[in-house]
Amino acid sequence: SGLSPGFGISLVAESTTGALMTAELCANAGDAPEDIGRTAARMLLAEIARGGCFDSSHQWLALLLMVLGPEHAAKTRIGKLTPFSIQYLRDIRDFFNTTFKITPDPASNTVMLTCLGTGYINVGKKTT
Repeated sequence: SGLSPGFGISLVAESTTGALMTAELCANAGDAPEDIGRTAARMLLAEIARGGCFDSSHQWLALLLMVLGPEHAAKTRIGKLTPFSIQYLRDIRDFFNTTFKITPDPASNTVMLTCLGTGYINVGKKTT
């Protein structure tokens, strides 16, 4: 594949409650496989230490599904909000006019997020 070193790693850890945490890393030219594996393992451990039900790279997806869900309260627990997720919450507020109640939980070092879904439906889909 040209100048590409041609390898990477994806690690997944499953909690006792079924939450999946992931870490992915691709090699740069000259990287040793052992170094990539060690770095990816540290990234996965950092995701586990963050806590919550979603890893930091998937926080935005959980927020979007909560907003687009039925018109009742949706709640989830995530680890520390990433800068991307913070901006994403602002975008959701501007686009959907939906705000989240954010409740920090110092005991578990996580954040509880609650919102009312918009009840989004696909108007192009025919209902029977």
